[in-house]
Amino acid sequence: MANLAVQKVANKSDQPLPLFGEIEKRFDAVRRRAFELFEERGRSLGHQFEDWIKAEHEVMGWPAAEFSESDSKFELSMTLPGYEPKDVEVTATPTEIIVHAKTEQETKTEDKKRLWTEFQSNDVYRRFDLPQAIDVQNTIATLDKGMLHIKALKAKRAIQLPVKVWAA
Repeated sequence: MANLAVQKVANKSDQPLPLFGEIEKRFDAVRRRAFELFEERGRSLGHQFEDWIKAEHEVMGWPAAEFSESDSKFELSMTLPGYEPKDVEVTATPTEIIVHAKTEQETKTEDKKRLWTEFQSNDVYRRFDLPQAIDVQNTIATLDKGMLHIKALKAKRAIQLPVKVWAA
């Protein structure tokens, strides 16, 4: 099991995340692909949702994931077969966890004639909104046999002491 570095961002306004620019480019690509699907279907209306989901899956790559909660923490598991720890970037903010995984496939030149291939570079982005704030400093990620595991402790609530009023 390999530990992964987690980029820990206590306050998103303190530093811009370059990852968000990349995600915006991805959504532009999804919009373009959804429109291509619409055109390929002869511009018939009523399939916008299906076009968007198919385009999102093609462009973004959506590996299976599971999100669970206990009293003290959130746990996220996600399939990332074929990825090495160096290929995976995890970012934790108080309100979300973002996973970016990227691999580059090398084209092998052999004496054989390639008829077709499904091997390609793969770039995955997943963003998970959290139902409750987390303590970003206590967020860990591991990659083991193609499974990414992220554990994030819930933020402790600020305890407000009652205000005592002294009478003179």
